[in-house]
Amino acid sequence: MTYHESRFTFDNPRFQISGQWRQYPWIAYVVCMLLLLSCQAEQGNYTAVSQNGRYVYGVWKARTAKAAIKLSREIHQASTEELLQVDSLSLITSEKPMDLLPANGEATHWVRAGIPSVDVGKDLYKNVIGGNPELYHSYGFVEGASVEYQTPRLGSQPLILFEIFDMGTPENAFGVYSRDRYPQDEFEWVGSRAIISGRELNFRKGRYFIKIEGYELASQIKQGVIELAKATADQIKDPLTTPHLLTLLPSENRVPHSEKYFPSGATLKKIHRFLPEHLLEFSPNVTGCSATYLHKKSSADWMDTMTALVLRYETETEAKTAYNIYRDHLEANARTVDSTQAGGIVVKEQ
Repeated sequence: MTYHESRFTFDNPRFQISGQWRQYPWIAYVVCMLLLLSCQAEQGNYTAVSQNGRYVYGVWKARTAKAAIKLSREIHQASTEELLQVDSLSLITSEKPMDLLPANGEATHWVRAGIPSVDVGKDLYKNVIGGNPELYHSYGFVEGASVEYQTPRLGSQPLILFEIFDMGTPENAFGVYSRDRYPQDEFEWVGSRAIISGRELNFRKGRYFIKIEGYELASQIKQGVIELAKATADQIKDPLTTPHLLTLLPSENRVPHSEKYFPSGATLKKIHRFLPEHLLEFSPNVTGCSATYLHKKSSADWMDTMTALVLRYETETEAKTAYNIYRDHLEANARTVDSTQAGGIVVKEQ
């Protein structure tokens, strides 16, 4: 279509505008807009939810029902192939967090500025304002250790805070690590993929989650943070693995670093607030994972995405109960438009 001096012409004979219509270009414009709107009528906020064995899975915020069904079908195929006991990841390193803190000199010119502190269970951040202990406890926190570091090259004040958390399992460590990572983050390889955000560096390895904060934005401090991270990563001998549940998430069009793992319904609900309350409350041992997906492979807008979510219950009976709860919730609050391959429901939400 070309536009010249408020007049529309179409190369396709199906859209030739007669001389009569040419006298009223605004009418032609309205017709074009109506055609465009009719083409976009299918687009909206679509949700698809299904159940297979012990799994309840679905797709949220899809532009079209077709996209929701396609991604849901891929998860169904993966869950059918992987209907097995999801074993826990193996452990190699089991040292106390205190024993994994870098010693003096392990990072060039950096030494401890004081005596390390140890927190066990409910003592975590007991006297620290804004420490957010509830976050770590929700992911299975067991024990932690922390210490500050300084370098004589930059004065006598502490400049780096190093914290290490024993999260009990590699799955829990991945969960808290993945909670606040985003595609646009800067990453550094330290024996694990570390997230660098502002003055902080976070990484996980084995059952440990490590958080290092530089008190100032300076290149020497950043280099010290990275060296300290590598020193601890070298002590943890576990291979870099991810929770088995994440294998159910299709790889095509998945936004890099968007995968998240939830060791409990409580942690899942804090991230995905669109889930109804009763879906997670009746089964305390539900685990889950999620990732975001581009609507188009060529898209570079990681904010314009749909979300895939997989929940794993202890028994198939619990999964069926959860699915029925969610299906009833959707039928009562949205318009049903289709069904999935597994007999699930597809709705258009507001």
